[in-house]
Amino acid sequence: MNAKTNRLAEEEIKAIMRAADGIIANEGRTLLAKILKGSREKKVLQLELDRCPVYGFYKSEKLDGIMEKIDWMVDHDFLDIKYSGKLPMIIYTE
Repeated sequence: MNAKTNRLAEEEIKAIMRAADGIIANEGRTLLAKILKGSREKKVLQLELDRCPVYGFYKSEKLDGIMEKIDWMVDHDFLDIKYSGKLPMIIYTE
């Protein structure tokens, strides 16, 4: 993230939105971060999320940093969180 503006670059916003496509309303921000990180975790591979065009977009970043970017997307109304029981799911905003 650009420290001066605290805004994500357009390319980052598009990548995060694209990664969310495959899990929208079914999974949460942790799995979204793992897609963007390029995780080889069993669930990511089982759901074939490694086929996402932006899989590994943030491969050189730490998971915590990727989560901060996702939180920025939620805070700025690009994405939202809806609860399914006690589980938070990533959804699109209007």
